[in-house]
Amino acid sequence: MDSIQTHKLMNYMRGTYKVLENEWQKNAREIGLTQAEQHVMWIVYFEEEVTITKISEIGLWDVSTVMQVLKRLKNKMFVKLEKKTDDRRVSYVTLTEEGLTKVEASDQYSYSVMKYLEEYRSKSEENAEFLEEMYQFQMEFNKHFHGNEFVKWVERQQVKTT
Repeated sequence: MDSIQTHKLMNYMRGTYKVLENEWQKNAREIGLTQAEQHVMWIVYFEEEVTITKISEIGLWDVSTVMQVLKRLKNKMFVKLEKKTDDRRVSYVTLTEEGLTKVEASDQYSYSVMKYLEEYRSKSEENAEFLEEMYQFQMEFNKHFHGNEFVKWVERQQVKTT
């Protein structure tokens, strides 16, 4: 791929992500969270009980970043960190009742990207097939760069929410 094509691809991918990111930030802000806080809370919600290391792997962050976000969430009383009696080295994160309420509140939002994709899909069978191929490509892309475990986790969430 030549440098012009690389530049185009990077800009188109960034443009797509910016639409998602801006809506995600706006929706999180409306319920008093940052995008990172909301993301961590959804990870904890799906996992029910999860280690800090696992949050960092799923969220694609450094452990230190996760610790900073968890500190804020703990101060807001949305999560609690506990150690197991049989292994005091590992902290486990769970949602509090207030945290669960906050996650449920964040589920009320819709995203224009998803609306656009549904409209695009409904226009033709070719569009629907293309989107399915794009989805498969994204799975393979993420498998390549983030590993099988990341993709398995994402796919498991789709099953859990449907």
